[in-house]
Amino acid sequence: MNGSTGSRGNRSEDPYNPRMESEDFSTQMAGIRDALVEMASLVLSQVEQAVDAWETHDPDLAGRVVAQDEAVDDHLLDLDRRIYEVHLVHAPLAGDLRLLHVGLITAVALERVGDLAVSISRLAESVPAGGSVPSIDAIIRRMAARAIDSLARAVQAIAHADAGLGDEARLEADTVRLMLEDVRAAASDEAEAGDREWITASVLVARHVERVANNAAELGGRVRFIATGEAFTRYPRLSS
Repeated sequence: MNGSTGSRGNRSEDPYNPRMESEDFSTQMAGIRDALVEMASLVLSQVEQAVDAWETHDPDLAGRVVAQDEAVDDHLLDLDRRIYEVHLVHAPLAGDLRLLHVGLITAVALERVGDLAVSISRLAESVPAGGSVPSIDAIIRRMAARAIDSLARAVQAIAHADAGLGDEARLEADTVRLMLEDVRAAASDEAEAGDREWITASVLVARHVERVANNAAELGGRVRFIATGEAFTRYPRLSS
């Protein structure tokens, strides 16, 4: 009798310890949040460097962005594994399950943004610099700054389940979509007298940057689902 009672009292020998499992689950969830922020930091740097390579006509910098894309893919695989393991071992519920769902969507979106950075870098490598138009480059630079900021806000909003910050990310991303029209208008004005190859490529660069913002808008719009369970609506209108 005493031996049996003593065995139950030693929690380190229990095959199932709810407190230990809870601590392990919390650690894994925190690790997923941190991994998302780390992946976002790498991807945002990739976009920033790709746009710099385009503007400064730096093929070496563009090449480094292309080479670093494999690291972005590795982050996606790591997050996919982490999320799968949490599902498999812990069977999460409610808010935690919603975070895992959006977390995987976020990782895939960030990988897509990394591919956009590669596409911009490829254009920086291949398009001659001689025909660049400073006014168009200036708009693209402003677009990139806002796209990067909106994506950073969206990922932070997901990591902290902050719906208000997610709404801010969507609003800022909307301004990038409007700026794409400014690039198209400027390109049309320059089409006759300018370097058509460079002008066409500049519109593609702007389109890639706008797609970065599109991803930010979508991710920002998913934060309310994490926080409240409210269904996601693509690019919902926000009240002023």
